[in-house]
Amino acid sequence: MRTGHINTSKLQRVFPVFLASTMTTSSSDSFPIAINATQQITARLTPTNFPSWHAQFESLLLGYNLFGYVDGTHTCPPLPTSTDAAATTAHHLWFRQDKLILSAILTSVSPAVIPLIATSKTSHQAWTKLKKLYASRSRTRVMQLKEDLTLMQRGNRSLTEYLHSVKTIADELALIDAPLSQDDITLYVLHG
Repeated sequence: MRTGHINTSKLQRVFPVFLASTMTTSSSDSFPIAINATQQITARLTPTNFPSWHAQFESLLLGYNLFGYVDGTHTCPPLPTSTDAAATTAHHLWFRQDKLILSAILTSVSPAVIPLIATSKTSHQAWTKLKKLYASRSRTRVMQLKEDLTLMQRGNRSLTEYLHSVKTIADELALIDAPLSQDDITLYVLHG
């Protein structure tokens, strides 16, 4: 065994996601980053879990420095009309990376959601459609969750179980961008 020599092919087989994220920090201009959404997203998107799915997927993309593809800030470089090899490479790399992200989105949604975004040509189009479809439903969900908190009673549950139920709803509200203040949470707990 040689000292100082790293067998990268063996590492790639053992730690493919880790290596993709660490090696591409210096070579992301040359190789697209593959995302294994089925291993990294805990639940597929359904019509009822958009806030938690969105938080996971957004964090994943931010971690790989790929969020600009879905939010539209990292747009496709134009395909050059000349023989500019660097511009052609940049265009093809963007296209390949965007298709990998679109594929990750498609594999991370439930079969019921796929037809809603199947015609999307880019990850940005798919992301935008999902946000339009489910973000507005989040407002209704906020009202439902707040009503659930108002009506929640401890009953015969242990204090720990009751507080866990309140915290679960408070956390879901925070995911929907409707966080409760500590005072509000205290009032809900004391009311129940």
